[in-house]
Amino acid sequence: MFLDNPQRVLTRDQLLSLTQGRQADQFDRSIALMVSRLRQRLRDIAREPRYIKTLRSEGYVFSAAVIAIEEPQ
Repeated sequence: MFLDNPQRVLTRDQLLSLTQGRQADQFDRSIALMVSRLRQRLRDIAREPRYIKTLRSEGYVFSAAVIAIEEPQ
């Protein structure tokens, strides 16, 4: 979802709906856990993020440049 929507704020509810097809309840931490694991794989530090930035009370934004490459036919 981040690569399809670079530089765009995605809320926790949007991410949950797009990735799991369900609505979040108030205490659902599954998206925060997934973002944390993704940051670990990317070696992105939450305090000084290069790729995924957290916007408090808004959501997450993938801040790196994304270049689409077409597959050969």
